[in-house]
Amino acid sequence: MRGYNKLLGVVPQLSSSIVGLNITSRTLTCSWIEVSNKKNDFPYELKAYKHILFEVHQKTSLTIYNPTRLKSLISTFLDLHDLHDACIVVALSGDGLNEKQIMLTRPTADLKQVEGPEPLLWHYYCLQENSPTNQTPWYSCGMRRELLFQYQLLAIMSGINLIQITTPTMALLKAYKFLKGRGKEQHNKTNIVEYLNLNGHLRIKSPNDHAAVVESFGLFLLGKQIHEEH
Repeated sequence: MRGYNKLLGVVPQLSSSIVGLNITSRTLTCSWIEVSNKKNDFPYELKAYKHILFEVHQKTSLTIYNPTRLKSLISTFLDLHDLHDACIVVALSGDGLNEKQIMLTRPTADLKQVEGPEPLLWHYYCLQENSPTNQTPWYSCGMRRELLFQYQLLAIMSGINLIQITTPTMALLKAYKFLKGRGKEQHNKTNIVEYLNLNGHLRIKSPNDHAAVVESFGLFLLGKQIHEEH
């Protein structure tokens, strides 16, 4: 799924590097993952990682109250690793988003039924394309227009090559699809960290740490797909 990049328009890519930005009302997580050119067991490697807790946050709102500060934090990470020409994928989670999982009999005709009275921008992703039954599971996400516009302006103000705005859920689904397609192919590996060399940037000490790795890898895969398609 390309999330909201159709609304943003795809900026010509100047670099094949993919940077994931996971933004909540309380935190910013920056991750840079590349295909590994080293001769080891890891086909991918985490080149850089930074998790930042905001000093001030507004409950669970994703509204940007201090765009200058957020721009500075992102720019610092990109400057440090010379990544200002990288492709940027942003995942948002918090108030302003409406996520649903639904079962539909005729998806092409019935997708509109999940849209509520609030005027949101919606996107849909089929969770099981070859369902053995008439019911097909779908993931849907709606986003307030003014919230999307804020992040578009932030990208323009920061001068970054934003190619997608999506959700952590979509990143997790992309990572799961990757594992499902690779398990039998590569010695039944069942965990993202078996494919990704963390290079000491992040240590898995809790389920939250593991989820952060999976989400970062999913953002990388989403960005890589868009880059390859264009």
